Amino acid sequence: MLSDTTGPLQALRADAASSIGRILAAAREALRRPGSTTLNLIAKEAGVGIATLYRHFPNREKLAEAVMERVFVEEVRPLLTEFCASDASRDDLLSVAERLVDLLERERGVVESIGNIASVTSEFLARDEELRDTIARAQAAGNLRPDLDPDDVPALLAMVTAVPGLLDTDQGTRRRYLSLLLDGLNPTRAQELPGRRAVEARR
Repeated sequence: MLSDTTGPLQALRADAASSIGRILAAAREALRRPGSTTLNLIAKEAGVGIATLYRHFPNREKLAEAVMERVFVEEVRPLLTEFCASDASRDDLLSVAERLVDLLERERGVVESIGNIASVTSEFLARDEELRDTIARAQAAGNLRPDLDPDDVPALLAMVTAVPGLLDTDQGTRRRYLSLLLDGLNPTRAQELPGRRAVEARR
């Protein structure tokens, strides 16, 4: 006879995971609505007590970061997979940047609750090993400048998508500014990047 592995500890973990899932779903919906929302309201809509919410998320920013993590996993990772299957040209990268900004616009309430969205975005993008491999492939093909560091593209994407005011522009203006900012990845016009030590020496 097989033993029952669903003991008190497993049940507790399952209950905690369920609570977290409901909190994140409620927070994402609440932060999408116009106007400010409170953690008490989020807890109520998630069907949990405020103490349960605080046990998992000590403040609004940590909750917003967890919501954004879920958004990245569900919506950004498939976008990166699509990019990694492409030729990884400048136009492909521009498309990724545009769609990432569109996503952040839809999740504006979450973005505004995070202290440093560029840092959070960069950290998530930098975890993707497939993206790093694609960058190397694009460099070998001449699509991206050869002196890029593997961490430069995630950092650049994070910075350009977090430019103040970019979420408020129309699509045409947004594409123009993103295109201008990504010109640094154009291998036909780029100049050699200064080394990190040279930049630090000038400070």
